[in-house]
Amino acid sequence: MAYNLDVKKMSKDDWSLTNCKERAIYIITNYSKTEKQLRDKLKQGKKYTDEIIDETIKFLKKHNFINDEDFAKRFIELHKNTYSIKVLKQKLYQKGIKKELLDSIFDDDIEIDEEALIKKHLLKKCPDYFERERDMEPKEKQKILSYLFRKGFSYDKILDVMKNN
Repeated sequence: MAYNLDVKKMSKDDWSLTNCKERAIYIITNYSKTEKQLRDKLKQGKKYTDEIIDETIKFLKKHNFINDEDFAKRFIELHKNTYSIKVLKQKLYQKGIKKELLDSIFDDDIEIDEEALIKKHLLKKCPDYFERERDMEPKEKQKILSYLFRKGFSYDKILDVMKNN
C-alpha cells in the first residue's frame, strides 16, 4: 500500500493507515505489547480493516517497535523469581507468543532456580515449615504440596525440596 503524506490528496485507506499507525504507537507507548495483543487492541475499535492492521504491524516490526522475542525475554527476566517455568510459558502463550519461540527461548537463554522458588513459596505459605516438618499432620503437608503444585512446580521437585532441606 502506497503511503501519501499530502493530507489533501490522501485517500480513505491512506488516512486509515496513518490513523492506525498513530493509534498503535499510542498503545505501545506506556506498555510493551506482543503482536497478538496489539492486533486484538486495534481490532477492538472495528474501524480498521485487517489489511490496514497488517500494514501497521509490518511497519512496527520493521522499525522494531514490537518484537515478540524481546518481549518474552523481558517478561521472563522480570518474573523469573516469582513464577515457575510452566507458569511463565503459560502466561506468555496467553499473550500470543508462539510455542516454538517459547521453546527456543527457554532452551537457550533462561536459567531459573526452581528449587529456590519452591523454597520461597513454601516458606511464604508456612514460615516455620523446616522447624516443625516432622510434627506436621499429613493433611497439612498435603495442603502445602497442593499449593506448590498449583504454582506450576513439578511433583518430584516439590518433594525433593520438602524432604532435603
